[in-house]
Amino acid sequence: MIPHYLNSVVKNIDDLIRLTKDDIEDIKNAKNESIYNRTKIKDEIIGIFENNKALLDNELVKLIENAQEKELSNILSEEEKQTLDLLKLRLKELQKLNKEYAKFVVVVNEFYSSLFDRIFPTEMDDYKKINPRSFSLLKVMA
Repeated sequence: MIPHYLNSVVKNIDDLIRLTKDDIEDIKNAKNESIYNRTKIKDEIIGIFENNKALLDNELVKLIENAQEKELSNILSEEEKQTLDLLKLRLKELQKLNKEYAKFVVVVNEFYSSLFDRIFPTEMDDYKKINPRSFSLLKVMA
């Protein structure tokens, strides 16, 4: 069962990597609707990943409890070790992509926040925004 769970977890991470790469491309091209539509899919994959990871953890605990050797690296087969190493690499790749995506999200958020603040200006009282100043959406400059 361990190889099955390992492969399932790797597949889940691969799916998240693919979707995150799509999100990065779409945020670059201002395709926000596509990103929004993928959010539910990513949430489902994360739920499946968490379930598969819990099943894998349970199997590994059983394996260690039933083995005379308590060192996991001595219990797993070479194929299982390789798949575990692949999982670590994929997790690092996903982490790197998530950091890249987060940078884009911050930039886009700052852009929209500054645009909103220009259209609907507010006054600052220390670090708190307070009652908006009087404004009009349309100004005529002569």
